[in-house]
Amino acid sequence: MKSKVFVLITMIFGMVGSASALDLKSITAKPTANAPQFKDKKVWASLVGDEYFLKQKWEKGRTYIWNIQKSIEASKGSRRRYGPEGFHPDNWIDAATGKPATELPDMNTDLILPDSETPYKASLGGADKKGAFCRHVTVGKNASFSSWGARHHRFRLFGNLWIRPGGSMRTGQGTIVFSGDKHTFLRYDWPEDGVLRKLHKDRAVSPYKKDGEIIQTPWNANRIGTYMAHDKTKDSSTEVVGFASMGDEVGIKSGTFIVGRDSRFVTIGPSSVSINKDAKVVLMDGAQCSHGQNQFVNRDWGVQTGGQVSGGTPDRPLKRDAYMGVGYRNWMNLPIPQRPNDKKELPTTADGTKLYYAYLGANAMVKGDLIGYPAKGSDARLVVCWQRISSGGAGSWGRTDEDFQKVFPKIAPKIRIEIAASAKIENVRFDDLPRGGIVTSGDDIFKNWKNVTFGDACLSKDPKELIRKFNPKDKKQLAPEKKYISL
Repeated sequence: MKSKVFVLITMIFGMVGSASALDLKSITAKPTANAPQFKDKKVWASLVGDEYFLKQKWEKGRTYIWNIQKSIEASKGSRRRYGPEGFHPDNWIDAATGKPATELPDMNTDLILPDSETPYKASLGGADKKGAFCRHVTVGKNASFSSWGARHHRFRLFGNLWIRPGGSMRTGQGTIVFSGDKHTFLRYDWPEDGVLRKLHKDRAVSPYKKDGEIIQTPWNANRIGTYMAHDKTKDSSTEVVGFASMGDEVGIKSGTFIVGRDSRFVTIGPSSVSINKDAKVVLMDGAQCSHGQNQFVNRDWGVQTGGQVSGGTPDRPLKRDAYMGVGYRNWMNLPIPQRPNDKKELPTTADGTKLYYAYLGANAMVKGDLIGYPAKGSDARLVVCWQRISSGGAGSWGRTDEDFQKVFPKIAPKIRIEIAASAKIENVRFDDLPRGGIVTSGDDIFKNWKNVTFGDACLSKDPKELIRKFNPKDKKQLAPEKKYISL
């Protein structure tokens, strides 16, 4: 009986290019999001064994496989941006029957977009164009998967997401939402040329210019979509394996968002990573979470009261440092001329001191907790530091004009962080701080901190020099003073 199903699938798919024919057996034999084959060390070489998603049990669901041939035929002479639409069930093959599906994917449906020698597109919106959802998703080589829609459009995933090398996924202007009560993974394999992975491993600085020309940040790669939300239950998590990025705001509303060992997660646009009460971002050994460009006018991080960023967890402690990356501003208050069409006067302090472009503000607001969980005998820490990604202004929405470009190279990459007096800070190393780089409205906040140190790239290691007190209602109190704005 099974052999008949395999033959039927082969007939349905037909030949996808002259190189190969795809059938159910060849598709499902490969590791997928719904059948990861964790014991295959060639595929999962990075696993340590304590990852939460390894222990997750799943009830049997149904599997839909995208009909590649339809995509290829539909693309001939077509200018459709997203490809055939997945809310037409017959564009999917039900793996259990070998026939076109008759129902839409739901939260118990696993989707596989197979590898192909011929590039193809597929999309999954919703019949009402407001949203779509499913469980596990596998995006294969040369597959381009989209969930189109405006910002209100939600594409909810209740399971694992695995994007293989050569595959891609975008949510247009919509939001990808990681939901449910299970431990899952978001695996986006590093680009095969190894360049980005080496940049990450070496903690190399991504420059603003190369040979005098402004370059696009290399961290624009592997973008999944525009907006992201994480609203899982308290005891569930999503773990990034590899490198993934988002195009704009990232909201960790509930549950735990983990950046796995030697993995990286970035946001690109005028955006921040916002962490709500009781929500967590966990960074494992060698992991980093940051913005993908250096923002001058927007905040990279917003950790609300009750929220947390941690290096490791009590049951998965750090053996190597984990990195919370932060951008910098014009903290030196270097004179950057206003744009010719900008009619607003520069803000000034009470004594008339001018505050030039992007002097005020901090790129991280921490009202919640920063905690490292080092393994016994290890000096590994949660490191709060410059993200080592340089970009002028704040990308296309900030200053990239000639006047700014003349001044930008003179601004040292030193970060300013606002920390609430109530924040719990433990087993943390701060780096890349100028004097006064930690701003707070609290009194003697260091007395409540435990095992906190300051790295060699800080302009001082004296806590009294690194802190600057101010009233949040009057940020102009952070008036430029020589000891705070000089090297």
